Amino acid sequence: MILNSTPNWPAMRKRALPALIGVIFLFGILGSPPVARPSPQDIRPLLSRAAELEKAQDHAGAEEIYRQALLIEPDDPEILKVLGVACQEQGKFDESIELFQRILKRAPLYPGVNSLLGESYYALNQFEKTIEVTRKELSGNPKDAEARHYLALALTATSRLFEAIQQLESLAADDPQNLALQYQLVVDYKAAAQKGGQRLAKMAPDSEFTHALKAEALSDEARLDEAILEYKEVLRINPDFPGVHFALGELYWRKIDAAKAMETLKLALQEDPNQPLGNYYVGDILVEQRAFHDAIPHLKIALSVYPELARAHFLLGKSYAGTEEINPALEEFNEALKLNPNYKEAHFQLYELYARLGDKEKSQEHLRISEKLTRKEQETDKVLLQQSLEKQRDSGARQ
Repeated sequence: MILNSTPNWPAMRKRALPALIGVIFLFGILGSPPVARPSPQDIRPLLSRAAELEKAQDHAGAEEIYRQALLIEPDDPEILKVLGVACQEQGKFDESIELFQRILKRAPLYPGVNSLLGESYYALNQFEKTIEVTRKELSGNPKDAEARHYLALALTATSRLFEAIQQLESLAADDPQNLALQYQLVVDYKAAAQKGGQRLAKMAPDSEFTHALKAEALSDEARLDEAILEYKEVLRINPDFPGVHFALGELYWRKIDAAKAMETLKLALQEDPNQPLGNYYVGDILVEQRAFHDAIPHLKIALSVYPELARAHFLLGKSYAGTEEINPALEEFNEALKLNPNYKEAHFQLYELYARLGDKEKSQEHLRISEKLTRKEQETDKVLLQQSLEKQRDSGARQ
């Protein structure tokens, strides 16, 4: 950067002389004072003032001062760079591109400038150029997060989803708490899955694979009856299609059709006895049917894979309580409460168990918590009901 160098005073005076004579001549004719051109020693205060305006979000004011500084040092890359950023902040992307390109003509890999140029190109939907310049930035600085991010966004915009996902996964590994990155990953994975599904449907529209994908999409949209029909079509075409009995049993379980769910899930567990969610669903149904002894092994298998599943601990605790295994029941209910302290049903079960054990103090403590949570739920329900009624009245009034 030129700011710390000693100015070439003789050369500057020589350049300024003809202009100075012209200004004096005009001043004599017009009788108005000339606008003073800043001298080299003014550049530091100018840049400080511009930085203050940037902090105050006065990007137009900062731009004006940066342009004054540029009159003193026309080719200073740092002034060109900050001026380009000020233009970006105001949506003047074409101007920012011109300024960044002035730097890159002299120094093609000047730190950060290709990345900034990529941001401007991206804002103008020039995605191929964004990809080109951000890759240039990364050739010199592979860890530049902004360049990697804009490269990923441009790859997504040009439907190169798997390349975009690769970039985003790398960024997320470096910054695992960045919610924006995690969101973009979800979006891109979903888009990639849809793209793959469309390609498959085009290749084989009536195959079992296409029907299975349709069923999964319908299931995600909670269109359960339609999803069931698609899975049945899968079974018709290929009765040995992997995982279809589990998927169908899960849908019946969601529909609270215990008989069909159990029938289909038993077939799924014949194919894969240790399928964790299949065992969980079967255990849930068996607890509902009070077949506590039969439920226990299924719930244990589920918890071996999903120990954080609070309801599985609750159901296992209920099964132990139903088979008079009090201590294991207490452990499971308390484990459920570690995962969810407001698990009202677990508090109520502990109230009953401690009462049976003669521990009045603990029994009453869990009863109080259970009643408190019940009241809170009732109050929430009242508020929601009131809001619903108000919406209905407002809708009726508008009609």
